[in-house]
Amino acid sequence: MRAAPSLFVCLLLVSPVAAQRLRLDLRVAVLSSSTLVEDLLATPSLKARLGAGLGNAPGARAALAPELSLGGSVPLNAKVRLSALAGWQPTRLRAEDSSGARDVQDLSLLHALLELEFALSAPVFLSGGVGMLGYRSEQEGLFAEGADLAPLLRLGFGARWALAGQSVAVRAIGDMHRFGTPLLRSAGGSGGGVFRYGVQVGVVPGGGR
Repeated sequence: MRAAPSLFVCLLLVSPVAAQRLRLDLRVAVLSSSTLVEDLLATPSLKARLGAGLGNAPGARAALAPELSLGGSVPLNAKVRLSALAGWQPTRLRAEDSSGARDVQDLSLLHALLELEFALSAPVFLSGGVGMLGYRSEQEGLFAEGADLAPLLRLGFGARWALAGQSVAVRAIGDMHRFGTPLLRSAGGSGGGVFRYGVQVGVVPGGGR
């Protein structure tokens, strides 16, 4: 998960002017997730290893939860802004079956992201970013043998305003990554694509434009 911040540092080293304009970038989002795994959890080969929490559930997902991101932002020109961010989403693994949903265990999603924002007609912008994402939890159930680190693609659409000398942005975001764990692979399965989506509010202090 160090690739995105490392690339950002390299960009700053070759651009002293950009480094002088670096600003703190703080963002808070609320994100929901599509199903991490489905159907495979109900197979006999996994039931015994997943325990009571997930053993009888056909699917599981990360519960709706806030995400905090912190990093640096710099305008490359009047239309393009570059950000490097590290983010954390504390949530719960939630099992789902015909009787409803139930929380199984605490779960954290950690990511590093390098993002470009392109200004359109003021104040609207588009953004796109790439990075890495990892799941962290107690080594039990689905995460008994850990979890894979996965490439992350994030897209955003929103608006940015200068308020009292601060740059404030509100955007709708969606990201894609693949989910997998060693336990799933050892049982003859693999994770699929996961889509997360939500609304994000960000502030760049002193970055009003």
